[in-house]
Amino acid sequence: MNETPGCASSGRTRWPPPVVTISASYGAGGGFVGPRVADELGVRFWDRAIPAAVAADLAERPEEVLAVEADLQRGLGHWIAFFSATGAAWTGIPPLDAGVCYDEASYKAHIAALFQREAGRGAVFLGRGSAIVLADHPGALHVRLDGPVERRITQVMDLGGLDERSARRAQHHTDVARHRYVRHLHHTDVADHRHDHLWIDSTAVPFATCVNMVLDAVRGREELHQLGAPKL
Repeated sequence: MNETPGCASSGRTRWPPPVVTISASYGAGGGFVGPRVADELGVRFWDRAIPAAVAADLAERPEEVLAVEADLQRGLGHWIAFFSATGAAWTGIPPLDAGVCYDEASYKAHIAALFQREAGRGAVFLGRGSAIVLADHPGALHVRLDGPVERRITQVMDLGGLDERSARRAQHHTDVARHRYVRHLHHTDVADHRHDHLWIDSTAVPFATCVNMVLDAVRGREELHQLGAPKL
């Protein structure tokens, strides 16, 4: 009989349900790798807070871009109002309580509580500074997908069917928005490798291979834990 992650058996210590955080720059394949890893592990996939479609939408409305960028320098008031109004449709985050005034601190607490709760059940998180929020979560694997910007743009053009101008504009707005979100909310750089256990250049490694590398790392860490764990 196969054991499911997180279950204890004779002579083994309990290993928590699998948790993977994936940080991916634009064009690095986070939207491909994340859901497939979650499917293979049998856990829920949580999409990023600022998807490329949202960044592209904002790019078409300069007044919104200016308001969001200004708030990312001062606070997240406009960001919260702009994104929470649509709730899970864009962010995948349960909407904030209606009629309640949320400031930056309460918004951050809302997200952290959600991550901790869902991590306890097993999950794959894409973006949202999840590697930082779950830095101390036992057994969590933190992955960064990246690559040279020119190769990421070419990859988007090849796989996503965008023309070069659109791809470059989307790359700029998306990467800037995500970096500023993490910088302001968590006071760190989303691309700082100290947050990650596994860094993959997904412009040089096929996406399917990236999926397998992440799965191997998750399963290998569990096996290592079991080998080194004291007998019960």
